[in-house]
Amino acid sequence: MSDSRKRPHEEGKAASERRKQKVTQPQRVHYGLYNQGNTCYLNSVLQVLFMTKDFHDRLDPKKTTDKELRKTFEKLKETTCRTENIAKVFEIENVNQQSDAAECLQFILQKVSPRASEVFRGELTYSTKCSEGHIINDETNPFWTLPLPLEDTSDSTFSVERGLKRILQTKTFSGDNMVYCNEKKCRRKREATSGCEITKFPQILILLLKRFAIDYNTMSHFKSDCCVEVPRELQLEARESSS
Repeated sequence: MSDSRKRPHEEGKAASERRKQKVTQPQRVHYGLYNQGNTCYLNSVLQVLFMTKDFHDRLDPKKTTDKELRKTFEKLKETTCRTENIAKVFEIENVNQQSDAAECLQFILQKVSPRASEVFRGELTYSTKCSEGHIINDETNPFWTLPLPLEDTSDSTFSVERGLKRILQTKTFSGDNMVYCNEKKCRRKREATSGCEITKFPQILILLLKRFAIDYNTMSHFKSDCCVEVPRELQLEARESSS
């Protein structure tokens, strides 16, 4: 066989070997956290924070809570970790008691340095105005997660975009639901509008899908198993109105 015939065969074999090496190339290994009792909620939160590089890059090495988180995150890069020191630092005493992961996340973010928690911190402004334009209530509160109740929709698939718009809608109070206005020119019940808007967006927005709800007919909890549609981009428009 001539060299001209051997060359294409050898090149094809070499290319095949390169593809094989590329496919079998080992991926980055991820490690877990040991469960102390019923601390799966804590482990879930720690894994989320570990995978959020913007968060642990901001941890203050001089603050006890931040320092312990940094140590845990460094260990997680190499091996499975224990969480006894984390539980001690964040004063989680009963590790056999189940807790809510969202509440745990908010608790941790309130304990760490402000610079670290700032990554997830946003602000919601709640306001109520009477039909004469008087402000009945206006307050701004910080938030670290936005809860989206899945039971608020009858669709088989829950849309995150529509769900977020729904909780930001303006509501109208009229008839038996009119609101008392304490303004000097009113001093009576008036029709009013109430709503909330995000006045400060966090760098990273955490949306909490509330799958559990209560059935008031049976007075028991149930879990929604509907599919959730998550857009690649989330565009928030001006506040919408609903009565």
